[in-house]
Amino acid sequence: MFGAIMGDIVGSRFEFDRGDKTKDFKLFTKESVFTDDTVMSIAVAEALIVFRSNADVPEGVIKDDIILCMKRFGRMYPNAGYGGNFNKWLFSSDREPYGSYGNGSAMRVSSVGWLYDSIERTREVARWTAEVTHNHPEGIKGAEATASVIYLARSGYDKGYIKDYVVREFGYDLSRTCDEIRPTYHHVESCQETVPEAIIAFLEGKHFTDVVKTAVSLGGDSDTLTDIAAAMAEAYYGIPKKFIPEIEKRLDDDLNKVLWSFDRARQTVVAVKRDWKADPMPGKREEFTFERAFTDSELANLRRGNVPKAMEDKWFFFMRHNKLFAHRSWTGYLIFVIEINMDTNIHRVTINRDSNQVGIRSVEEDIESINAKAKAEILASTAGVKLSDILSINVPELAWVENDDHSGVVEEMKARAQRVMKVYG
Repeated sequence: MFGAIMGDIVGSRFEFDRGDKTKDFKLFTKESVFTDDTVMSIAVAEALIVFRSNADVPEGVIKDDIILCMKRFGRMYPNAGYGGNFNKWLFSSDREPYGSYGNGSAMRVSSVGWLYDSIERTREVARWTAEVTHNHPEGIKGAEATASVIYLARSGYDKGYIKDYVVREFGYDLSRTCDEIRPTYHHVESCQETVPEAIIAFLEGKHFTDVVKTAVSLGGDSDTLTDIAAAMAEAYYGIPKKFIPEIEKRLDDDLNKVLWSFDRARQTVVAVKRDWKADPMPGKREEFTFERAFTDSELANLRRGNVPKAMEDKWFFFMRHNKLFAHRSWTGYLIFVIEINMDTNIHRVTINRDSNQVGIRSVEEDIESINAKAKAEILASTAGVKLSDILSINVPELAWVENDDHSGVVEEMKARAQRVMKVYG
């Protein structure tokens, strides 16, 4: 969700076609501020953190809490720049949707793409977050498409697959290029004229920052368009750590508390590079291949990754695209990288051979010990790591809650959840 908020902040000073439609600009200035996109993204995230691990919570309970959080945060930040109809809804006692197809449903949905372990559940909850206000089919589609791209991107699917999925499932035209869109694109606030453009900016971008600048360069409703594109880019590329302080200092304590609580909850679903110390692979390395057909459950565990929770957790690992990165938790040393090829089931391994980081025998001895059978089970014999050990790690649900620095926020959310459940019985 850091990506979505950064996109909002960076794009805010160019909103209403105030930019020059160029990628040559400074990301952060004194004019870079959060808007309603950030406030509503935080509100939806707070509503979902409590309930997301319980599949039995009724739709009505979740929707009710989304409404509660949106109205509470909206009234805390009354001048964040809400659209006319949403503003009326926000400050009234009305709790009914009003048929909107505005891009507000897509700009606030980024947390959904991170919190659930299947594309079906992701789309279902994304639909609910839209329907509380934006219950027009286009408003719902925009939210579902955005959350789906985030889910697929953080799950390791490549851009070709993601593009095909969006075209097949949502019917968006993704055949255009940003160069074709840019000359005539203007400020517009509908999902159908924002979400496809944001997806195209994400698909064309070469790295996280390039996606952000590409999205801004299109013009239009630049804070929302860049919010959506950057949320996708974070899921695909990760967000450079240097941007986190720039985001934090532009938010107040209330927004930051929820943002970091969400990030902790996200870690129980999927690990990313910035969750732990993660050194690069040293120059001394070796490559080999091994053959193995991964099961669906094994792949799910790989994509989930592991953030160490205790001293005895020896491994921090995460996936980016189709590569698994495995680091020693105590040192951060990168021990091996597996490039997974599901088409051939022949996977390439890059292994650390730096004797200052791992205890190794000679390369010749190690190559000799890695035969066809060993390659399927042991990826780093000298480091003592078995593939089966990595695949069998189970991530405990919300294990961070009891001792987390943000436990006060968590307790507040627990109490709110109990109140809502009491209302619904």
